[in-house]
Amino acid sequence: MSPENEAPELALIAKGLRTISKETTYQGLAEALLREALSYSAADRGGILLSEGNELLARADASFPRERASFFTSSPAASEFRLPPDLDDAVLRRQETVTRRTCRQMSALMGTAEPSPQVITQLCLPLVHHEWTIGVLYLESTREEAFTPRCVRVMSMLASQAAVSLESVRLFEALRETNMWMVRGQEIGRMGSYRWNTRTLLSRASRECYRIFDIDLEVNPVPFEVFKSRIYPDDIPALDQALTRAVSTKSPFSHEYRVVHRDGTVLNVMAEGQFDHGPGGDVELEGIITDVTGRRAAERALADARHELARAVRLASLGELAGWIVHEISQPLTGITMSAEACLRWLARDSPDSSEARQSAMRVIEQGRRAHDVVDGLKSLVRGAQLNFTAVDINEAIEEVLLLSKRELERAGVTLHAEFGKSLPQVRADRVQLQQVVFNLVRNAVEAMVDVEGRSRVLTARSSMSDNHVVVAIADTGMGVDRANRERLFDALYTTKGNGLGLGLSICRRIVAVHGGRLWVEENMTHGSTFAFILPVCQAMQMLGPN
Repeated sequence: MSPENEAPELALIAKGLRTISKETTYQGLAEALLREALSYSAADRGGILLSEGNELLARADASFPRERASFFTSSPAASEFRLPPDLDDAVLRRQETVTRRTCRQMSALMGTAEPSPQVITQLCLPLVHHEWTIGVLYLESTREEAFTPRCVRVMSMLASQAAVSLESVRLFEALRETNMWMVRGQEIGRMGSYRWNTRTLLSRASRECYRIFDIDLEVNPVPFEVFKSRIYPDDIPALDQALTRAVSTKSPFSHEYRVVHRDGTVLNVMAEGQFDHGPGGDVELEGIITDVTGRRAAERALADARHELARAVRLASLGELAGWIVHEISQPLTGITMSAEACLRWLARDSPDSSEARQSAMRVIEQGRRAHDVVDGLKSLVRGAQLNFTAVDINEAIEEVLLLSKRELERAGVTLHAEFGKSLPQVRADRVQLQQVVFNLVRNAVEAMVDVEGRSRVLTARSSMSDNHVVVAIADTGMGVDRANRERLFDALYTTKGNGLGLGLSICRRIVAVHGGRLWVEENMTHGSTFAFILPVCQAMQMLGPN
């Protein structure tokens, strides 16, 4: 070739090499290589097969496994690319460049729409990088002398550049994939990254950061005033103070404020960052901005739920206290009713018995005072006040409760057995509180026998002495207590009754504990359960505290 023709050709080759080296995708690289090869060689058709890995191509066809992914392109378009076995061995395995004249049936490009002569010229070059065959360049021509030695050298140069560029493509693909993961991760986490120059007041930020601030991506970097224009006006002074303090001390920055979109949407955001020096030496704040609107909404909903729960607990506590008062006050009210009815009967006689009527009226007064004592006792229980400890005859206290419960026992068809120990020492206790415990245990025993059919309903009240303690037991012949829930009976708000409050046994255990004793339940040998408590014979005065 003459010198005057060589320069344009070298320029053409250089242009081709530059074109190939600029590509950053497998598709672009393959198409550029094929386009330059066809242009220079004037071949009729051609194809490129690239591997994304450095493994030897096992099969040079369009169905190449994706894990060693192939990228196939041809001109004109072909449905399949398949090298003849001899070319497959020579080009892919031995990395040889093959030029030959052969029959049409040996074409690697199948399914082309153009008619083809019976004899074709083939050029097949391996694309080699770091001693690995990573692809193949295949050209066909109807001309017998289409691929001269000079043409083959130029094709080899283009193929070598493509093989080198494949490494750049791989890096670009990895970078693109990493960037895609980062963008997607920020979208999922609703978190954007930023870098703010404290001298120029310009910011560079990620796509998600701009979305959070409702800023268009047309300008980058963005002036700080653009970000500031999106901040809720009332939050700007505090943000300025936080930024000024962080910049002056170069300390980590963390501040929460609100962002207002152009459509009026308000977001809660948390900005965090730390200072370092940018490429130009300026101090820059680098960090993340997180959309915490959903989190704050969830926290508010949780706070509201907690408030409602606390309110419900307070209301429930009031209801339980009211129920407990009604429960405890019913005992002296029953006595008042019975005494008043007796008084009326004595007065209704033909010859009124004023003495008996007077006694009945006195019992009304006594029970009224007892009701007052019950209320005072409950107030003490709630407030934690000091109880009124006195010497108490335990048998006498139990008998009073059983006398007041007589009508209830009769209505329920319950037979009463009393087994009181003789000569029991007195205990030091609050008589009213102690009787509330006994009364509650008696009532529970009666309710436990309501559904009993076919056997006797018997309530047994016992007192005895054991290891310097007085033991009181109330036994029934009811349905018994489920072993799994035995200890839960004494938990506050736990009940096995359809209309129960779940408070009686919990308070009973607390009262007994304040008296230095212990309350428990055990299963009877035959039917029912026994609730028992022990009290020390001598008990010092105590303040009622938490159980």
